[in-house]
Amino acid sequence: MIGAALLSASPARERREASPAPTVAELVTLDELRAAAADWADLCARSLEPNPFAEPGFLLPLLAYERPKLSFALVWRGARLIGFAALALPRFGLGRVWMSAYAALPACAFDRDDAAPALAALADLLVRRTRLAGIVWPFAERGGALAHALRGLAEAEGLPLALAGGRRRAALKLAGAAAFDAGLNPKRRTKWSRKARKLAGKVEATAGREGIDAFFEVERKGWKGERRTALADDPARLAFAREALESFAREGRLDALTLRLDGAPVAAGLVLIAGGRAFYWKTAYDEAHADASPGVQLTLAHSRRLAEAPGLTLADSCAVEDHPMIGRVWGDALTFEDWAVGLRPGAALGVWLGLARVRADAREGLKRWVKRALGRKKS
Repeated sequence: MIGAALLSASPARERREASPAPTVAELVTLDELRAAAADWADLCARSLEPNPFAEPGFLLPLLAYERPKLSFALVWRGARLIGFAALALPRFGLGRVWMSAYAALPACAFDRDDAAPALAALADLLVRRTRLAGIVWPFAERGGALAHALRGLAEAEGLPLALAGGRRRAALKLAGAAAFDAGLNPKRRTKWSRKARKLAGKVEATAGREGIDAFFEVERKGWKGERRTALADDPARLAFAREALESFAREGRLDALTLRLDGAPVAAGLVLIAGGRAFYWKTAYDEAHADASPGVQLTLAHSRRLAEAPGLTLADSCAVEDHPMIGRVWGDALTFEDWAVGLRPGAALGVWLGLARVRADAREGLKRWVKRALGRKKS
């Protein structure tokens, strides 16, 4: 206590507080981003919201695989990194915080104690370096810290703000295995127990890093394997997934669970841990045992395991809205919203959002036409 009193009265400390380090935002290359990986990882550890998909351990291998055309923004306060975002920046219209199809959240992170100045510095950087009318922030959790910070930015800077979309996905509040079982639909629980008995043989759930290879093996035995879209069907895609998963495993933040029948994997799930949340990134099962619902059996076992894990409060399914499996097992939900923030007062966000919707509808229409033309069933 005495030391703390002396420190608070230090003239040097008072001068530092009176003259805080300047906040500087910059656009960097991918090589420069890699060079800042240690500061970036430290930022993610104190981010506004947990997001494993914005961490260097996941994002750098993903960028090496996908090679998207992006700009990378870093925001510094002195030598401390307080903001990061991967941005898709067209010549005009609306930019966007990038989000890969392999990620459940966008590639951005902001310091929980300095989010406001970081966002303001980023907006100022984009005003100076682009002609964009605004920037779209996808998948901001409703009621979450990022959504609150974006509203605060708009209010403080007098910038327009518009809702650009939204969706929900299944989630699970983690409060013990007993609470999870009590929340299951009784009829479904009985049905799943009956189906589990169809797995004639010795069934066991195993956890550990060997689950990474088990997942790759099982996924190729499912519908993704049939369509050649499993992670292991493309050497470059497999390299990304393996590097990302090994990175989380080294830090003790990968929970890989495998359901084995007579020693052979029939279902597997991969969960990434960030902060107090679990992210159910991938799950797969062997189609040969589909009548026993091994994917559901694995998810039930994994849910109970996560519900008992110390320090975890919520599991995010990372699934599409109204997913036919996870929505029946997990009874909670998260709501996400896309927000468009104007970069200049009076920016015609409505016009640009309308044009973006027209383009998106046209793309979806083309995809549906191609699927019909190829005779594919909707997944």
